[in-house]
Amino acid sequence: MLKISDAKFFEKRLMKRVERAVFDELGQADFFETSVSVVDGETIKSVNASARGVDAVTDVLSFPYFEKLSLPVSAQAFSDADMDGDRVMLGYILICRERAEEQAAEFGHSYARELGFLTCHGLLHLLGFDHILPEDEEKMTAVQRAVMERVGLKA
Repeated sequence: MLKISDAKFFEKRLMKRVERAVFDELGQADFFETSVSVVDGETIKSVNASARGVDAVTDVLSFPYFEKLSLPVSAQAFSDADMDGDRVMLGYILICRERAEEQAAEFGHSYARELGFLTCHGLLHLLGFDHILPEDEEKMTAVQRAVMERVGLKA
């Protein structure tokens, strides 16, 4: 379940559709809670500088609460301390609206497509995906493509 702040109604609906598609694509039950904030360039630049030492605006930042999840995972794999009722806090995501708008124009697609992609990308990072090694990047890219097709936002 996404808890979304500072987003417009259509952005929230889109992000929730993407979230459902991510879990469906991965065959993962959704007993997670994730905080997502849509922020401006200055905010994400500040967080990027303090968290990663990179003094620049970026499109999305993900802060997972778990180092590496082995999917699919069940709720029983988590301790009571990880649970808030029947949900596990997965982490939080910041998405920069300004950068998403710029990238949509740069790549020649809609803002909705870019926002959907960034939401998907951020969620996959929280779920343990990464793109540092080429083989990991291939896996993540394949899931991103499939999710974007599921929600009708393919490139």
